[in-house]
Amino acid sequence: MNKAERVLMLFWQLYNGRKVNKPAFCIEMEVEPRTFDRYIEGIRNFLSECYTGQEILFDRRDRSYFMTGATRKSLTGVEYTAIVTVLKGSMAFGKEETEGLIRSLGAVTEGYNEAARDGAGNREECLDGGMRKKPMLKMQWDLFQCIKRKTVIRFRYEERGEEGWVEAVPKGVRYEDGELKLRAFHIRKGKEEGYCIEGIESFEIIKSMTGQEGF
Repeated sequence: MNKAERVLMLFWQLYNGRKVNKPAFCIEMEVEPRTFDRYIEGIRNFLSECYTGQEILFDRRDRSYFMTGATRKSLTGVEYTAIVTVLKGSMAFGKEETEGLIRSLGAVTEGYNEAARDGAGNREECLDGGMRKKPMLKMQWDLFQCIKRKTVIRFRYEERGEEGWVEAVPKGVRYEDGELKLRAFHIRKGKEEGYCIEGIESFEIIKSMTGQEGF
């Protein structure tokens, strides 16, 4: 790896919100401490000349450098494994939707590969059996939009012997008792109740407080 590549590597780590330990970076990239200092100074000058408002600062607590205003744009392998394990264990979504979510998580995970995926547990064992068949991601998204826009909706509900139309104001979506549930204020009953999202066949907007009827 040449000088330009090492400087870019350092900048990219800082830009993505990571803290960079000087000794560790020097050992990994096989550079002298004074060379690292020149890299840091060069990046500081670049940020200053570009008027980004960002700075490279030193944290004495863990003796590492970081960039102000930077946000990490990728997941670590540890984060990926934790999220995927919970996602699979919840069995809140259908197999195809779960697989799609896992692929999306993998795309934003640093160093993602087949080994990292397998580290979250046997995929087929976790996804086969007991998972929901009905797609719910789009329904969940639409309900979130209704919550954000403070709408009154009318939905067809069929769940465990309960069937009919409900007029309500959506309040929130939660994971409760092994299911994704919509918390909504039932207009006729005058109280808040929970509805399994899988049981919502369809819904329509009756009134939108923001005046926006479509998504």
